Amino acid sequence: MSVVTFHADVVWSGESVRSIAEIRGKQVIIDEPQSLGGTDQGPNPVEILLASLGGCINVLVTGFAQLHGVELKASKVYVEGDLARDGFMEVLRGRIPENVRPGFQEIRYRIDIDSPSHPAKIQELIDHVEQVCPIKDTLGGVPVVPVKEVASQN
Repeated sequence: MSVVTFHADVVWSGESVRSIAEIRGKQVIIDEPQSLGGTDQGPNPVEILLASLGGCINVLVTGFAQLHGVELKASKVYVEGDLARDGFMEVLRGRIPENVRPGFQEIRYRIDIDSPSHPAKIQELIDHVEQVCPIKDTLGGVPVVPVKEVASQN
């Protein structure tokens, strides 16, 4: 089995709650809206998670379309998820309520493909993408573990 390790380094910008992710020499600003203590200079982490799912699906749709004999004119993925504010806000306060998840309760997506190809071919493509999407698979449950304790660098 061949394993590829991906990396993202995320550094606090020093301003409010804004962070900057460094990924393969590219920067992604991660922030919160002003109502959650941010400067609203970028999407928040949960929005990036949803965008990752939509982006992964779209990459696979466009990458596998030809293999499935699907001629693409356009592809768009709509993604939304529900967070319980009680769980989320308690996490911000350092408390996790026993009966409320701090994370998404449900994530929903819809794939819209504009194509003159036969609907059965388009469905085969979608089925394949849903089966092999690494982000969708990860969201289904994978251990997330700290590598080691992080020490303050004073």
